[in-house]
Amino acid sequence: MGFSNIILDSKITTLPFYVTRCATSFVGSIVERETGFDEYQIMQCIDGKGFFQCEGIYYDIEPLDIVIFNPHVPHQYGPHPNSQEPWLLNWICFLSNQALLLETHLTPSGYRVLQSINSTHLVPIFEQAVTTLAQDSTYNQLQGSHILYTLILEITALKWAINPSLTPTHFLNPIIHYMQTHLEEDLSIDFLSGLINVSPSYLCRQFKKFYQTSPIKYFIKLRMFKAQELIRAYPYMAIKDIGIACGYKDPSYFCAEFKRSFRITPTQYKEEFLSKPY
Repeated sequence: MGFSNIILDSKITTLPFYVTRCATSFVGSIVERETGFDEYQIMQCIDGKGFFQCEGIYYDIEPLDIVIFNPHVPHQYGPHPNSQEPWLLNWICFLSNQALLLETHLTPSGYRVLQSINSTHLVPIFEQAVTTLAQDSTYNQLQGSHILYTLILEITALKWAINPSLTPTHFLNPIIHYMQTHLEEDLSIDFLSGLINVSPSYLCRQFKKFYQTSPIKYFIKLRMFKAQELIRAYPYMAIKDIGIACGYKDPSYFCAEFKRSFRITPTQYKEEFLSKPY
C-alpha cells in the first residue's frame, strides 16, 4: 500500500484544485459519515467487492468502478458483507477553489458512481500521485495538483463517453497497457494500430477524440513521468541511464524532451529535488 498525507504549503491552497492525501491498494473498511466528509474524494476499486450508499441508493462496487463525492454529502461505504476477500481501493482526497467545474460536469447531485467501465488507465495516475506527494515540497505539491487535474479530466471523459459500452479503454486499453510496459521501446503508429487491428489514421482520430493528443505524444508523456519517478527514486543515477531506461539512447534528445514537457532540464529537476530538506 502507498499512502501520502500532505502538509500543505499555503501557496498551494490558492490553486483551483489541490491534493490533501492519497493512497493506493488501500484496504477498505466500513465508513459511515452521517454529515459527510470535509473534502472531495475519488475512489477506484481495484480488487474485491464493496458497496457505496448515498441518498438511500445502494451500489455494489466492483473492480474498476469509480466513486466520487463532494464535501458534506452523507454517505457510507465498505467491503461487501458477503465477501471474504479484502476490498482494495485507490483514492485521492482534495479541496477546490473552483468547485463549480467538478460539480457541473461530474457531481451535480453531490456524488457519482461510474460502473461497468474499464478504468485501468487511471491506476498509474493514482500511483503517480502517491509517488510524487511522498516528497513533501512545494514543487511536488504543485505537480500533485497537475496530476489531480489530469485524473479529473480522464474521469470526465469516461462519463462523457456516448456509448457506455464503448469507453475509450474498451479498444484503446491494449495500446495504453503496451505503452506503459514498453517505455524503453521505440513505438510507431503502424505498430500500435496493429495491436488492435485498425488503420493508423483511425487510431489517431480515436486517440485524439478521447485523450486530446496523439498516441506518440501520449507515449512521450508516459516516458517523461517515468523519468521524473526514476530521478526521485534514484537521485544519484546518471541522467543518461535514466534516459536509456525511458527509451532514449541519445542523452541530448532525452534532455530536450524532458525540458519540453516540464520547462526544466533533468539535471535541474534532480538538483531541485536534492536540495529539498526531508
